[in-house]
Formats: sequence, structure tokens, C-alpha cells
Amino acid sequence: MDKVVIITGPTAVGKTKCSLLVAQALKTEIINGDAYQVYKGMNIGTAKPTKEELSKINHHLIDYLDPLESFSVADYQKIVRQKINDFKEKNLVPLIVGGSGLYLESVICNYTFDGKTRDASFEEKYLNLSNEELHALLKDIDPVSYENIHPNNRKRVLRALELALSNEQKGTKKKEMLYDALVIVLNDDRNALYNRINSRVDKMLEEGLLEEVKSFYPDKLGTTAKAAIGYKELFDYLSGKYTLEEAIDKIKQYSRNYAKRQLTWFRNKEYVTEVLIDVNNFNNTVDEIYNLINIFLTK
Repeated sequence: MDKVVIITGPTAVGKTKCSLLVAQALKTEIINGDAYQVYKGMNIGTAKPTKEELSKINHHLIDYLDPLESFSVADYQKIVRQKINDFKEKNLVPLIVGGSGLYLESVICNYTFDGKTRDASFEEKYLNLSNEELHALLKDIDPVSYENIHPNNRKRVLRALELALSNEQKGTKKKEMLYDALVIVLNDDRNALYNRINSRVDKMLEEGLLEEVKSFYPDKLGTTAKAAIGYKELFDYLSGKYTLEEAIDKIKQYSRNYAKRQLTWFRNKEYVTEVLIDVNNFNNTVDEIYNLINIFLTK
């Protein structure tokens, strides 16, 4: 099987900083593994690498789509698998970096997206659940769809749930990996991570997040892009639903909640290798990851 390296982990843990140094050491390029960094112009709110950082390492699937376009897990899977083939032809180590767990797993595992209903009775199993209760089931198994789909869109919620459960079941029963993948999950002390998330939101606002969101308001983001944390809350502020202070508090709260769901997603995955961030000496973390990758590539 072809080898693939993935660096992932919760939001604000330090994936970008770490991956840039690792990519330089490996003399390779980076494939984006974040569901929202694919969109042009959504820079600050998605914590996209800066222009300076992008100039140092070639990135793929960054600024890939217009924000009005939709982008699904199936789209991501197809494109990234082709990118992996391209990397192989160029003798580069495929290095995927991002925190969208389902997107990443759809690439390396035997996920199928055929657009067909596999179980005609699936909807009947959930008839006793309200829209909100049904939507809540997506939280842990497909956090991206949970963020993207409105609870009242019951048909889309059911479809996402059916796909996620079907593919999760396949992965659990067959344990079929399509690539020899080293999946490194960066982690940190929970309180330290949450404090860093809060500080990063403040920094984003100082850097012009509100102005960035205003440039898209009210109708220049599609359904998928509009669901990104930071954008939907500030859209609600601009529409008068929240005060600015309330919107900022919600961005911080939802970002912390998302980090928790990201960690939950990977917690029971047998293929992951956890690396704790050394906040006092970040180079130690980079060295540890580089050593893990070298061992993986030579085995």
C-alpha cells in the first residue's frame, strides 16, 4: 500500500506551525485537510496559513473554491486520492494536514459515496426523534455535517447520518485501510488548549475577522461555507440576532466544543498515534514527529 502521513488534531493545537517545519524537513508539500480552508477569501476565520507560510511550502486545496460552491466529503476524497497519486509520481511524501476527521478518514479508509439509499427503512428507525435530537446524533460521527446542516433539514440530516453510520460500520467491521497511513494526532492539556482557542479568537478579531465576514455578507457565502465557525455567528451579529459581544462569546464556545468533538472523533481510532505538544520547546514536538515519520517511511 502507498504510504501517507497525516498530521491532525483539534483546532488551535498548532498543526500549521508544526506541519510547515515537518514539510521542510521532508522536502515535501502539504495537502489541506480542513473543510473550510478550501474556500477563497476565508482566510482569518479558518486560520489559513499566511501568504508568507504558503510561499515557503506548496499547499494543495487551499483557496481551491469560490465560497458560493458546495464541497462534500465525497468531493474531498476523490480529489485527495488523486493528489496522493500525483505525489507518488513526483516521489514526494503525501503529507495531509488539517482537523476535519471524517474528511481525512474518508481518504484512507474504504468509504463509499454512491448516492444511493442503502436502507429503505433507515428513516423509520428515527421517527420518534425530533429534528434537534436527530441532528445531535451527527455531533461525534460527522462533526462537519453537524456544522453544515440545519436541524430542520431532516432529509439532509438523515442522509448524512446514514452515510456516516454506514461507513463507520464498514471501517469497524472490515478495518480496511486503503493506504499505509501514519496518522499523528496533536494534543495538549485541555485547559491550555481552551485558553489558546479563546486567545486565538481575540487575535482573529484584531486581525480583521469582522471586516472579512462583512465582505461576504449577506449573500456571498454558500451553504457549506456559511456554516464555518466565526462566519455564521458574525452573520447573525450583522443581521441583528446577536450583539457583537454575544457573537464573540459564541465563536469561542463553539470553537471549544468543536475541539472537543475533534478529539472524540480520534479517541477510539486504532490507527492514530498521539503526540503531546511541548509548549515550552516546540522544536521537541517537531523532532518527535519527524522521527516517527522517518521510522514509518523506512519500515
